[in-house]
Amino acid sequence: MKKNLIFFLARFGKGGAGNSVFKLCCSLDQKKYNIFVICMNNCAYKKEFLKAGIKVKIINSRRAFFAVFYLKKIILKIIKNDAQNYLISNINYTNLLCSIFIKKENNLKFIAIERTPFKELDIYFSLIDRIKKILIKSLIPIFYKKFDLVICNSEYLGKYLKKKYGIFSKTLFPPSITDFRIIKKKFKRKISKKSKIKLITVCRLSKEKNIYEIIQAISEVKKKISLHIIGVGPEKDNISNFVNSLNLKKKIKLIGFKKNPYNHLIKADLYINSSYFEGFPNSVVEAAHVGLPIIASQSHGGINEILSGGKGGTIYKNLEDLKKSIEKFANNPQIFINKSKFTQKKILEFSLKNHVTNFDKMLNDI
Repeated sequence: MKKNLIFFLARFGKGGAGNSVFKLCCSLDQKKYNIFVICMNNCAYKKEFLKAGIKVKIINSRRAFFAVFYLKKIILKIIKNDAQNYLISNINYTNLLCSIFIKKENNLKFIAIERTPFKELDIYFSLIDRIKKILIKSLIPIFYKKFDLVICNSEYLGKYLKKKYGIFSKTLFPPSITDFRIIKKKFKRKISKKSKIKLITVCRLSKEKNIYEIIQAISEVKKKISLHIIGVGPEKDNISNFVNSLNLKKKIKLIGFKKNPYNHLIKADLYINSSYFEGFPNSVVEAAHVGLPIIASQSHGGINEILSGGKGGTIYKNLEDLKKSIEKFANNPQIFINKSKFTQKKILEFSLKNHVTNFDKMLNDI
C-alpha cells in the first residue's frame, strides 16, 4: 500500500522553501507515495502540482495559529489506519504548531524540516517579532521531542540544534541544482582599475536579506561598479528609495523576479549574498554552478557547506569587511576565480537526485 506524505508549508511562495518542496514532491515516486500539499491562502505552484497528480489543499487563514486547526481536520480525512502516514512540516513556527496541536496517531509519523538557522531567533525587526522569537526558542526543546525525525538543510544548522537544544537531526541538502549541464563562465577579460565590475545578487527583497549593506558598500568603494538585484518582495520600494538617496540609480538596477537567473549570472563578474541569516541559499549554489566568484555574509547556515568554510569563496563579517573584499576582488580577481572553481566541482552534493534519494532513505529508516 502507498504511503501518504502530507507536506505543510504555511506560505507556499516561489522562495527557497517553496521551491525545495515543489521539486521534491514532483520527483518522488508516485507508485510508492500519495502526495498532499497543504498551505495557506495561495500556492504558487498549484497548477504544476495538479498537473503532476499531486493533491493541493488550501486553508483560508491569515495566521498559521488558526490554520493549524483546519490542518488537523484535513489530516484526519487523509490518514488511513492500514497505511503509513507522514506529516512533514516546514520552518520552526509551523513545526511547533503541528507538534503542539495535532494529535500523534499510531499510524501518523511527524517530520520537521528546519530551513532557517536558529540564529534568526536572536535577530529582531520589531517588538512583536521579538516576543514571537523568544516564545519559539522556549518551546523548541520541549515540543521538538515529539517528532520522529528532524531534518536540517545544513550540517551547520544540525550541529547548532544539538548543541543549543539537545535535539538530534539528520542533514538533507536542498535540491539547489536540477540541471548539471555545467555552464563554464570564461573570464577572458582581466578586470583592471578602469574596468567596471558587474556585481549581482538574487534574493527575496525582505529585511533579513540585508540588501542595504551591499548598496552602502557600493556607495563607499572607490571602484567602477554596477549591481543588478534580482528578486521581488516587501522591501522593494524602500530599497529603491535608498538607492536614489545615495544617487546610485545609474549603478544599481532592480531587475525583478526572473524564473531563470542564469542568463544574468553568466554576465556578472561577482556574486554577493548579504543575508543576516540564511538556511541554504540556493542562489549562491546557482552562482557557483556557473563558476561565478562569491562573497557572502556569515549567515549561520548552509553557506559554510557551500563555500567550504571559505575555501570556495569569501565569507565576510560586516560592512567594512565587505568593502575590503570587493576592493580585493577588483585588484586581484584571480584569487576569487580560483576559489569559485573549487566550489563548482563540489555542487553535485546539492543535486535534486541526491535530495530525493536521501529523503526516500530517511523515510524508510524511521
